[in-house]
Amino acid sequence: MTSEPAAPAVPRPPARPGPPVPLNLPLARRRRRPAGEGLLTHHLRGTMARGFRPPESWAVPVRYLLPGLRAEGTPRAEEAAEALRTPAGQPGIALVVPTYVSRVTLARQREWFDALLDQAAAVARDHPRVPLVLFVGMQWSSAEEEEESLRRLRVLLDDARTRLPGLRVCGLSLPGPGKPRTLNGAIAVAELLGCAGVGWADDDVTLEEDCLSRLVRDFLAAGCRGAVGATKIAHTHEYATSRLLSRAKAIAAPATNYPHGCCILVATDVVAGGLPGRYVSDDGYVCFRLLDPVLPDPLTHLRLVPDARCHYYVAGPAGETRRRIRRLLLNHLVDVADWPLPVVRHYFGHVLFGGMWPLTGFDSSRGARHGLKKALIKWLYFAWFAGIGSELYVRGLSGRPLRGIEWAPYSDIRRLTPSSSSTRQES
Repeated sequence: MTSEPAAPAVPRPPARPGPPVPLNLPLARRRRRPAGEGLLTHHLRGTMARGFRPPESWAVPVRYLLPGLRAEGTPRAEEAAEALRTPAGQPGIALVVPTYVSRVTLARQREWFDALLDQAAAVARDHPRVPLVLFVGMQWSSAEEEEESLRRLRVLLDDARTRLPGLRVCGLSLPGPGKPRTLNGAIAVAELLGCAGVGWADDDVTLEEDCLSRLVRDFLAAGCRGAVGATKIAHTHEYATSRLLSRAKAIAAPATNYPHGCCILVATDVVAGGLPGRYVSDDGYVCFRLLDPVLPDPLTHLRLVPDARCHYYVAGPAGETRRRIRRLLLNHLVDVADWPLPVVRHYFGHVLFGGMWPLTGFDSSRGARHGLKKALIKWLYFAWFAGIGSELYVRGLSGRPLRGIEWAPYSDIRRLTPSSSSTRQES
């Protein structure tokens, strides 16, 4: 795998945050019509919001495993934080790596984890004044899997202690599914430790050399504020769905111009208290918290790092891809229904459906023909979006809300090797 030349050396400040940036809050469940929002828009958004009523919280019992605690771990975040605290109490950065027992074999998880330890070693090398805490989440779905999760975590923690004895590592065993459950379990400890930032990386992406170190570099340079994310490089599976979506994305330029949850580093205040149970999409929640339509660049606090790159496969089998897109659209609709209208307007018109002429602006940057193709694809996507939005609206109107969004992982999770496939950068 190749990567860009190393960036010039930059100062290495400690992880001390600068002045906080303004954070958006979701609208109250029972809300009055804000000034500037029309009656029809208020009715549609409010009714769609009532059409989705999941549990209030992602909270589940979490067992924390780490050296210095009993072999079976502890259910208390406070006890885990005390065991992880450095003598100097420096506010470092937390990195969370979520997975689950049925995902792949332990041998493959060890390969993936070993690559992440390389990333952690690069962070320690390049930013010695910024302590790193690594959280490994292992979800389970039965009593047998729970025992297996504990066994696998002990193996991974031993691997970390062997490779990087100075690295603070904590395992999290918890019931799934739901990535926010793992994130929230780690965030609870990171807050107690006073971490300036919390990052996470999915187990189905391949990070280029020094990817995490470069994220930390830019995060520190920005005063540990907002969010930074890796630039995503797409690869095509042999599935027809993958090839079709790759071509469509190359034309339509989907919503990829802000940090995505496959590899992201976020100021702790953005996710303080954890992700609410209403939000399945971690990066969607971060985006709507930080998007500021008043600024000349509303995505100022949501930055992609060009030389921090990660690789992933586009789509998978047709049925799984359809469920995945439905889940993605439901997440978009919940965000459109929940957040302040100025934020939603910018996201809708400039991020999600930018170029959907004539409803939004015409994209002539690559010629009129390309702009028309982009508009057509966006309209097709909008039709699917509107169909699912109608479902939420009817559910809200009839008092029969959707109680959850189906978790939709891809079954084909082979380790990606960028040299074996043609690549395309999304920006």
